[in-house]
Amino acid sequence: MQTKKLDDTITVSHQIAVEDVKAIRDQGFTVLMCNRPDGEDPGQPSWEDVKIEAEAAGLKAVFLPVASREDAIAMKEPFQAAMEAADGPVFAYCRTGTRCEILWTLANS
Repeated sequence: MQTKKLDDTITVSHQIAVEDVKAIRDQGFTVLMCNRPDGEDPGQPSWEDVKIEAEAAGLKAVFLPVASREDAIAMKEPFQAAMEAADGPVFAYCRTGTRCEILWTLANS
């Protein structure tokens, strides 16, 4: 996984595989957040499959999909709420990590 730590509360990543969830938990993350809509690419794991694995691993699962600038603006407050409710570090992913970083930037501006 290619990751980028934005601060002590959040690390972002490109698309993960379902098999990556336990490794994410083992790195100390408590929340797994997806900022990518389902069905963007063939073969992309569905959020439901990732969520099931995340919850089975003891992670809180948060789905805040962003497909456009308008989506990012609309997700600012839900993102802030999810970050405030997190009981530890958040691991967020999308296709490349960029949408996750945009949400973080919006939430901190």
